[in-house]
Amino acid sequence: MKYAQNISTFVILILLLLFNSTRVFADAYKASIIQDAPPENAEHFARLGDKILNYYEKLPDKTDQDRFLNAAKYFYYQSNKIDISNADALIGRARIALIQNDIRKAKNNLFIALNFNESNPKVLYYLGKTFFQDGDFDDAIKYYGDAYSNGYRLDYNTNLMLGICYEKMDDVKRAKYHYKNAIKIQPSETEAKMRLQGLDIINTNYTTTDVFTHPQEEEEEPLKDIELRSLPQN
Repeated sequence: MKYAQNISTFVILILLLLFNSTRVFADAYKASIIQDAPPENAEHFARLGDKILNYYEKLPDKTDQDRFLNAAKYFYYQSNKIDISNADALIGRARIALIQNDIRKAKNNLFIALNFNESNPKVLYYLGKTFFQDGDFDDAIKYYGDAYSNGYRLDYNTNLMLGICYEKMDDVKRAKYHYKNAIKIQPSETEAKMRLQGLDIINTNYTTTDVFTHPQEEEEEPLKDIELRSLPQN
């Protein structure tokens, strides 16, 4: 009788694990890396948060979103508890807010980070992304442009997003410029190529107005080969 009870208990435990496999995995994933976090190390906590969030973003099945986001959020909060100025943790919290479509919270975290370093290109990039998600393409161009001017000139995503923003604002000349940059930076990526081809097919004459002008891009020269050689090889 006791043996049968033990077997029944074992079967129930297996079934519970199967029905809660995603949740168990998210908690186990958090537990497996928490032991690697040394005390009083804000950067390491932020990296652990990034590890979970990056993993979650690549998952095809996002049915158990809260488990992963809460696990990542835990490490970001621990990082900012040690160092409120840690930009990676503030950016991570903003990324979570964007996934949850909480634009206000994303902006709050990013502007805190910007107060500590107003030229951080990663913070500026995510501000551009936040305003883009909010449908504010003027401010998206401003912050993507600031990221571009402060170290992200050779970043594929920054050039791609600037191209998309300018295209949405009917500024075809600048859209084409950034799509061409993106193609030079990552020739294997297809989105910039497809968008550039789409603009070429439309072949419509647009007028660029001063309201869309970014000072650093007035007489922008194409990327030079010597600049592209500094990019890491795939």
